[in-house]
Amino acid sequence: MSDYDKGLELLRLLGGVEDPAVLNLFDAVQAADYGREAVAFVYGGVYQRPGLSLAQRQWVTVAALETLGYAQAQLEFHKTAVAKVGGDLEQNNDTTRRLKSIAEHTANGGVAPELAEVLREARDAGEFGAAVEAILHLAVYVGFPAALNALGVARTLTGDEHRERA
Repeated sequence: MSDYDKGLELLRLLGGVEDPAVLNLFDAVQAADYGREAVAFVYGGVYQRPGLSLAQRQWVTVAALETLGYAQAQLEFHKTAVAKVGGDLEQNNDTTRRLKSIAEHTANGGVAPELAEVLREARDAGEFGAAVEAILHLAVYVGFPAALNALGVARTLTGDEHRERA
């Protein structure tokens, strides 16, 4: 199955419809090719990565979109999608609280000193991989620069902050 097919299947599950509105939007502006690439990348790629459940991905997406404050249609879509993947927006255990906090700080640019604290908590709880995956997931919602900033904060907690990568 192609990334587009996997993405379309997931988008249909999340939205509860056979014909996702986002694809109609791209079609309406003669950008169907971009819509297919977006579905393949976001829902067939990013959402398929290990490290977070679909419900966790929805929680961090909702938290980030609430923080951004300007994506109401997308926020409503993802709030509804939480239940469709077995999640509950009211869940508030330590893991969920940390992931939501990471999402909020990443959405605000990924540079708040509070982000380091919540990432440290995640690391100490054995959830650093999930924390990093949340940041990677959010790149498509809050922007690549904000995600890179947050990853830079995460790197300071690994001891690799000065090591060059090729």
